[in-house]
Amino acid sequence: MARLAVPTGGRLWLATAARLLLAGVWLWAGLAKIGDPAASVRAVRAYRVLPEWLAHGVGYGLPFIELALAVLLLVGLAVRLAAVVSAALLLVFLAGMVSAAARGLQIECGCFGGGGELAAGQSASYTLEILRDAALLLVALALARWPRSRWAVDNAVRAAAESGVDAGRVGPRRTAEARRRLAELAERRRQEAQQRLRLTGALAGVLLVLVTGVGIGIQTARGSTGDGPTPQSVTIADGVTVGRSSARVTLEVYEDPQCPACAQFETETGATMASWIDAGTVKVHYHVIAFLDGASTTRYSSRAANALYCAGDVGVFPRYHELLFADQPPEGSAGLSYDQLVQLGRQAGATGTAFETCVRNRPYADFVARISEQASRDGILGTPTVLVDGRPVQPATLANLRAVVDRAT
Repeated sequence: MARLAVPTGGRLWLATAARLLLAGVWLWAGLAKIGDPAASVRAVRAYRVLPEWLAHGVGYGLPFIELALAVLLLVGLAVRLAAVVSAALLLVFLAGMVSAAARGLQIECGCFGGGGELAAGQSASYTLEILRDAALLLVALALARWPRSRWAVDNAVRAAAESGVDAGRVGPRRTAEARRRLAELAERRRQEAQQRLRLTGALAGVLLVLVTGVGIGIQTARGSTGDGPTPQSVTIADGVTVGRSSARVTLEVYEDPQCPACAQFETETGATMASWIDAGTVKVHYHVIAFLDGASTTRYSSRAANALYCAGDVGVFPRYHELLFADQPPEGSAGLSYDQLVQLGRQAGATGTAFETCVRNRPYADFVARISEQASRDGILGTPTVLVDGRPVQPATLANLRAVVDRAT
């Protein structure tokens, strides 16, 4: 008598473990990215392989397809399709990391949020990330080959197909005719189950495409930078300018208030830069951007960047800039409160109510988003990034900065 091929109990449990492992990975990755659309796009840009329009699409859509895969794998619906798509994504991720390593890029993978260029002194751990994704790729391929597992909706789809076939009476089992009829019945059941699974897979594929498309639309709307006011005497191109317009050397400094390497840079170079500014040798364009909102629980980077632009409005930017980085909160914290940001302004010399109102009402939130997006489009992958007359200083240390400025003068 012909029998349907049924996986052994051990294989079912292994497939279940593989399914849940992949579901957990995609759930973690999607949730880590979905809250910050701009950061997700910056992580994709950092690989420097996709055109701008496609970087946006991938950055916005990827968290949604990851979460959709997590749901399919968790419930065990269209497991083979989910495993194949998982393998394809992991293969793309592997290719991206191998390419970045081959080109010497020092970036975070952005696999679980974050991304962009690493701070000076840090090096990318591509080996561990490549091994991790290679192992996950093997898991996905194995699951695509043997998709049957326990606690899966696919099992109910198969069962429904089998119960829908009229078993009838097949006669005494000892006869050849009975064995033939049983074999035919088994084949009919198998074909019906496979047909229903293929239909389920097709519907799940359509769902993945729809979810990704809707996700791109949602993230595009959320990532819109708006058209709020621009700080006084500030432009997207130049940021806040400190120093004489006649200075022979121009420094472009891209900083994030939550960036520890930026605080270190300011501690190391602040006094020297101030002396160059006072001597009329150098003028500095400070581009205060917010790449690290995810490193605090209150979007501190954006709040503090707005406060810095407010300080520029009332003429205390240099001193406020110094105080803010000196009092930088640790990553992962709530950051400085509005009261603390206002108090630092008082210490810097901001009088009256204009500064406090500006800090608390955040009129420059849209501008912070716009200047951050433009910096990312211009190839700024991390902070601090320092350019002298358009040429990058790498790494951004006092010795390197002094050498480049001396040559420029």
